Amino acid sequence: MKQNTPTCGVVVYCASSSDIDPGYIDVARLMGSLLAEAGLPLICGGGGGGMMAAAIEGAVDAGGEAIGVLPHFMMERGWNHPRLSRCIDTESMHHRKMTMASMACAAVALPGGIGTLDELAEIMTWRQLGLFSGLVVIVNAEGYYDSLIRLFEEMRSKGFMRGGEIPATVVDNPIVAMSVIKGSVEL
Repeated sequence: MKQNTPTCGVVVYCASSSDIDPGYIDVARLMGSLLAEAGLPLICGGGGGGMMAAAIEGAVDAGGEAIGVLPHFMMERGWNHPRLSRCIDTESMHHRKMTMASMACAAVALPGGIGTLDELAEIMTWRQLGLFSGLVVIVNAEGYYDSLIRLFEEMRSKGFMRGGEIPATVVDNPIVAMSVIKGSVEL
């Protein structure tokens, strides 16, 4: 996988549901705009709703690039955001996740549902196994991931985290996430 080059992007995992607190929508929009301001392409699931749409709009409105990666069945259903800079059609959800990770030098998990949790768990596993060398950042906006972080700490304390380390950095907001990313990626 291509990482740590100035042309890499940042994959952002987040909710596609619009039936959520508007504060989370603002978090996603800010994440997208901060990536654009840093000159880093946003790579995401490309959906037209919820936080995913807000991140795309934040990036594009700030003059950045938003790359959506969707499996073919989602494309057929018209679930892709119309303002994507580029849309990549994959054959499956598995290929979607592989494609997004292969384009990224960092991964960011914003609040989300089971799909976001799946993507976060997989990229953390890939990081732990050395299959993804980029930074993994969990944005714990409004304490959303507090319970999950406690579970990770429990796993670590009982020896279930390889090397005794949680393969992610936890921050409170997108501004701190960008600071951490800028410190690890050559721009």
